[in-house]
Amino acid sequence: MITRNLRSSDHLPIDSLRRQLRRLGRQELRERLDAVRALSRVRGLQFLDDASRPRLIALALVPWILTPRQLAFFQHVTHTLIDALARLPALYAQHRAVRAILPFDPIHESWVRLAVAPSRRPLAVLGRLDSTATFSHPAWRQSFQMLEPNTVGVGGVHYAPTACSVILDVLGDVLKRAFPRHTVVPTPDPRRLLIEELMAVAKRLGRRVRRIALLENADYTTGTDEFGQLAHAFSQQGLEAVVADPRDCRVSRGRLLAKGLEIDLIYRDCELSEFIELEAAGHRLPAMRCAIREGRLISGILWEFDQKSSWELFTDPTYSRFFTLAQRRLFHQHVPWTRLVRDAVVTNPRGQRVDLIAHIRRHQHRLVLKPNTLYGGQGVVIGKRVTRSIWEQTLAKALRGPTRYVAQQLARIETLRFPMIDGRGVREVERSVVSGFFVNSSSVGLVGRFSSDPVVNVSRGGGLLSAFMVQ
Repeated sequence: MITRNLRSSDHLPIDSLRRQLRRLGRQELRERLDAVRALSRVRGLQFLDDASRPRLIALALVPWILTPRQLAFFQHVTHTLIDALARLPALYAQHRAVRAILPFDPIHESWVRLAVAPSRRPLAVLGRLDSTATFSHPAWRQSFQMLEPNTVGVGGVHYAPTACSVILDVLGDVLKRAFPRHTVVPTPDPRRLLIEELMAVAKRLGRRVRRIALLENADYTTGTDEFGQLAHAFSQQGLEAVVADPRDCRVSRGRLLAKGLEIDLIYRDCELSEFIELEAAGHRLPAMRCAIREGRLISGILWEFDQKSSWELFTDPTYSRFFTLAQRRLFHQHVPWTRLVRDAVVTNPRGQRVDLIAHIRRHQHRLVLKPNTLYGGQGVVIGKRVTRSIWEQTLAKALRGPTRYVAQQLARIETLRFPMIDGRGVREVERSVVSGFFVNSSSVGLVGRFSSDPVVNVSRGGGLLSAFMVQ
């Protein structure tokens, strides 16, 4: 599927939409952009800045438009990767070399042992796989790279469908004129993907879902802020949800409680390290341990294996025997060379054995250093954009610990041009763009992000691209 020949019907060029936008004229374009900002504010497209103040997330007026063929293709790609990630807990248990690449300290490992690996797919997950994929050009199948996994605390579940609703309300007539032979609809709603996953988990457990807890650490008061909006959206679908902190959860007579209310399942924004930090501060979390043992925590604790260093297992031929032919083909074409930073001899991108630290020093301008388990673009250093001194300092930090890093081949990030408002009025800007594919056990959704910063992330001041498909 990955190497199928291109056809002109595989993608929709964006030129017709650009022409329709130009025909609006500057004054009407300004009014449309003002409407986007107003609706975004009303519908909760905002994050909390470093002072915990709400800030509006910018939304691009030019959306992505996918064909059904493209969405089906990336559903295949993302599920191929998710299936490979699902193999990691068993490989970790069986192979010492794998344990060295996916490092857990003894405390983390004791929590992971609470989980029982399921005998069959699907595992409980709503994941997001970040990628360089863009969609309006003939080479869309060949040119993308899958940058990293994110299967715990997935951002954008509320933002993605809300962005689509704003663009449809403001630009619906323009989209009709640009694509008169097609009906333009949003890509699958990740809120619906999450509900589907909750229902699938409940069915496997023999439970009926009446109420869920949306779990977030109340100590964190900055960054993306979606759970309140998610709880409201779920209630409109007939699923009661309570937003709770891990310290709000209890076990009473075999029942899980959150803020005193009985719950059936927990969807978490908290990573395992947050549970460990809370217990180290003196807070007991028996409800979390109970939810893990009973398979009622989503994403399940076994998805803590979604470390960036998992890409090393996918891109090192030493481990290719553990994966299917389809997975190996995907890794070879679309997963960038990645290695956990350590003093070791490894294979380079050409399969030759090299000293890893010397390789990182020699190829600074081709590499990125990333913290292995942090998110939101924290600590990412792009070799070609920093001095040798900063590169060496970051490498020394990676070797010294305690934060582990990966070195990754620098991927080519595409750019997109679209109109925005600034202090000088409406002007055309060019921004770096990346795609995030939401994936559950059976389907796939999409959200785009843009930024003037080469590390594209909403928490670093980036914005959103809505994603539609044609019928």
